[in-house]
Amino acid sequence: MDSKIRKLNTRKQKIAGILPPLTELVRGTFIEWYQVCARKNCKCHKSKKDRHGPYYRISFTKGNRTYHIYVPLKNIDKARRWVENYNKVWQGIEDISAINTELIHL
Repeated sequence: MDSKIRKLNTRKQKIAGILPPLTELVRGTFIEWYQVCARKNCKCHKSKKDRHGPYYRISFTKGNRTYHIYVPLKNIDKARRWVENYNKVWQGIEDISAINTELIHL
């Protein structure tokens, strides 16, 4: 029993040790999108491949509303990484919670 508890605690420590810093997180989905403009004669209206873009944004919900944050080209890598970090932290929380549930039952 004690060895199982030690193993579970070790797993928890490993998970906690590889989580990204909390200062580098953004909750949302990173989106690449293309746009059709308002000019009637523009070629973007004729073909999907001629749409304007790509543009980048992060989409997230708060309450019943969905928000979109435009991401400038210079910040694409940082924004992607921060969204991925959020997902890693969330998964780490889920994994640690599952381990803690097991520990409570022991």
